[in-house]
Amino acid sequence: MLPGSSVAVVIPCYRQRNFLARAIESALDQSVRAAEIIVVDDGNEEDLSDFASSYPAITLLRQANRGLAGARNAGLRAARAYKIIFLDADDRLCPNAIQAGLDCFEANRGAAFVYGAYVEERGLVRRELFMPTNQRLDLLRFNCVAMIGTAMFERAPLLEVGGFDESLLMCEDWDAYLRLSRSHPFAVHPNIVANYVLHDGNMSKDVRELKRWMGLVREKERDRGLADDELGAWRQGGSALRAIYPEATLQGLMARAFRKFSRSLGFKPYVPPGTVNRPL
Repeated sequence: MLPGSSVAVVIPCYRQRNFLARAIESALDQSVRAAEIIVVDDGNEEDLSDFASSYPAITLLRQANRGLAGARNAGLRAARAYKIIFLDADDRLCPNAIQAGLDCFEANRGAAFVYGAYVEERGLVRRELFMPTNQRLDLLRFNCVAMIGTAMFERAPLLEVGGFDESLLMCEDWDAYLRLSRSHPFAVHPNIVANYVLHDGNMSKDVRELKRWMGLVREKERDRGLADDELGAWRQGGSALRAIYPEATLQGLMARAFRKFSRSLGFKPYVPPGTVNRPL
């Protein structure tokens, strides 16, 4: 049986073969070794079997295309480690990612997930990290985690809430955080643990679609039932969401939209000493 501190890294891959080696190597290059590295071939047209021979430490799962949520769920169910990181195939972990997550769990017993900060690979721009003052309410206002690769989950609670909703093509991570936050606390730490790689195929560049799926996630959470204070936070999030303009062709739009949205809610950014933090 794996120890309670064991961590699996799940890497879903669909049409991102060119990035996959770096993602795998970042999972291997950890100061604390991952117990499992699971690559999910989500119906790629290109054969990924050479990665299994090049990296004997990984487990390669193959399935028909089920989308990002379905690929994450396949890795979630295959993993045996107690904790789990989901790393998109076009992103990378920093060498301290596993250690920082485990340290945060140690300081926050009972948390269902913890998360840290990240940088954007192009120019190493530091994305602002928002430290929730009221976890559940702040999460209802906005996805303060922002990048799933910065998060480490307890596997059991995530399985208990059903994993990721495969009906959602975007924002399925926010939906999972919201469902977990109904019955579990979560925690944040200031360490930079991931690199978000900017390229022409980033899903988050389609801001119209992102805004639409954010709205669907909000509706799902409202329909599950909200207390009065939660409903107030939910409405604040809706007002701020309507302020985001879908100018999807502008370079760096997501960074500007994120800042505008979160500042309108009164979030105050936390910037660890010595990190790069400049406007895009």
